[in-house]
Amino acid sequence: MAKASLSAPELLNAGHDVSQFSCGKSSLDHWLKTRALASQQKGFTVVMAVHVQGRVVGYYGLAPTAIVPASLPRAIRTGQPPNPVPCILLGQLATDHAWGGQGIGLGLFNHALARSVNGAALIGGRAFIVNAVDDDSAAFWRRRGFLPSKDDALVLFRSIADIAASATRSSSGRIP
Repeated sequence: MAKASLSAPELLNAGHDVSQFSCGKSSLDHWLKTRALASQQKGFTVVMAVHVQGRVVGYYGLAPTAIVPASLPRAIRTGQPPNPVPCILLGQLATDHAWGGQGIGLGLFNHALARSVNGAALIGGRAFIVNAVDDDSAAFWRRRGFLPSKDDALVLFRSIADIAASATRSSSGRIP
């Protein structure tokens, strides 16, 4: 499968084929196939997808959210934050197993972070939040600088300011 045939990330739409998508995490497969488009159409989330001739091979979902300050790690909760604290949630991120190892997940991750930094500059947002689907996923996020919630080790945070600073320091322009 040639990487060159991949689309750029674009909004999920009814013309995309999600029926064959399989990433190995049933909750992520199920959400894409049954709820993603409706959630986007109702304004709950924005779903970005990459595809090959219409067949979705990777996607992510972003949504605004708010968190009570006590749940945030101290490094993110600094000062006198509002209650609740505005944040951006990466609800889902997945790559079809047949397309694994080609950088699609990393590309989508970087795309989501860049959109979040830009969005926060326009409307505010203190942190980027991920809901890891399991302990292995949580370890993946911790390796990328995310800090676990005080309440739930599968909910992890990274400050938008830290993400923006990382992008500025990176010579490739990518957000680590």
